[in-house]
Amino acid sequence: MKPRLNDTVRLTESLPQEYLAAGAIGVVVAEFTEPEEAYEIEFNNEHGETIAQIALRPTQFVVL
Repeated sequence: MKPRLNDTVRLTESLPQEYLAAGAIGVVVAEFTEPEEAYEIEFNNEHGETIAQIALRPTQFVVL
């Protein structure tokens, strides 16, 4: 399924540089088509504070 804005996603790989483990849950906040397909994903902690907001390729996450 193609991700859309506000979709909930799960990381399929760890991103140690962002302190995110595989399985982390985030939300799609932007879509990009150039230079390649990518999605800006926002990750929050249990208090609702943003801990990371990064552009990911569709192979790095799955839509829930």
